[in-house]
Amino acid sequence: MAIIRYQLDNGAIPSYISDGGYFPIGNDLIGIGSGGGTEMTKSELNTYILSHHSSNPFSVLDVEGNPTNTNMNTSQVTAMLNSWCTWKGIS
Repeated sequence: MAIIRYQLDNGAIPSYISDGGYFPIGNDLIGIGSGGGTEMTKSELNTYILSHHSSNPFSVLDVEGNPTNTNMNTSQVTAMLNSWCTWKGIS
């Protein structure tokens, strides 16, 4: 399985995505799958997300998972992505 950047297909997750809906940016979503969308390496995902973060910063989450008024720094975003990749079994 690979990291895939994709868009919804008539409002539904495409069949080539087995686990999706992560990191929504505009009309694009990130998921795990094969055979469609734009395949990305972990490094490419990091670049893509950090590029978005530079103009639309991610918020630090509180203990209940709610956004706070504090923006994440680059290291925190990278750590979040690394944790997501570990959780999804991507090295």
